[in-house]
Amino acid sequence: MEDNNPKGRYGDMLLARPDASAQYAIRPIGIIESCFQEKFATPRQPGLVKDSYAKINIFPEYLPQHSLIGLSGFSHIWIIAWMHLNTNKSFRPKIHPPRLKGKKMGIFATRSPHRPNPIAISAAKLEKIEGSSIFVSGIDFISGTPVLDIKPYLSLCDSVPEAKQGWVEENSFPLLTVEFSPEALAHLEECGEPGLKELIEETLASDPRNRRDGSQMGEAFEMGFFIASRDIHFRVEKNKATVLRIESGKKFEKKFRRDKRQKKEENLPKKAYKENRMRGKSIEENEEKAQH
Repeated sequence: MEDNNPKGRYGDMLLARPDASAQYAIRPIGIIESCFQEKFATPRQPGLVKDSYAKINIFPEYLPQHSLIGLSGFSHIWIIAWMHLNTNKSFRPKIHPPRLKGKKMGIFATRSPHRPNPIAISAAKLEKIEGSSIFVSGIDFISGTPVLDIKPYLSLCDSVPEAKQGWVEENSFPLLTVEFSPEALAHLEECGEPGLKELIEETLASDPRNRRDGSQMGEAFEMGFFIASRDIHFRVEKNKATVLRIESGKKFEKKFRRDKRQKKEENLPKKAYKENRMRGKSIEENEEKAQH
């Protein structure tokens, strides 16, 4: 039998490369209001913190009274968003996934936000729709994230049970046990917010620390993050995270967090402070060497 396609089934599919300078118009259709206020402690993947919640506000020009008709019949949706806090200024073909403890992986073999086009796609549970707002849970987005599109999740074609997980299968994140100090438990009782304890537990269980940040990985170093209009303070010793206290009524400001963290570092014993700073410095030096 004559082979009519000697190059194989993909042999003649190569098309001309698009103009690298071409611009494609992408307009957000809405914006996310999330329980997560900053990058630190926001889950690395959807579904890790099932008690997390957000509201997607669809802009009026997209006529939500019509465009959302029929969506409430689905239990889950795909959210396509623009990772607006991406700090990339140049393309890097390899990155350091947190779970690889410093080892590199090709950017397209990861779900890192540091991409040529910082587009995210996440599956979330659809809780309800009210007017122009879509309420979801199990999310991994920060407040203020622009939404590019929404599509219903279809298990009949979106779910692939036999899919391979590549390098992820052998590099799972170690879970932390989470405890609350008596002071933190008292704060929880005072605020009386349903589900807050579970939200904090799930967030810390996945260990939000950056393994390549020397100060964050220091034993018993106090850290904090904003979630659900609360300022959560905690520390990690070995495989246990302890919630120290929960403060409320403060507006999140990145500069405030940075200044506060620097002050705590400087108040460490001299030896511990030096070790943390030197560990961070050695990481930066290794990164520079790897780029050349």
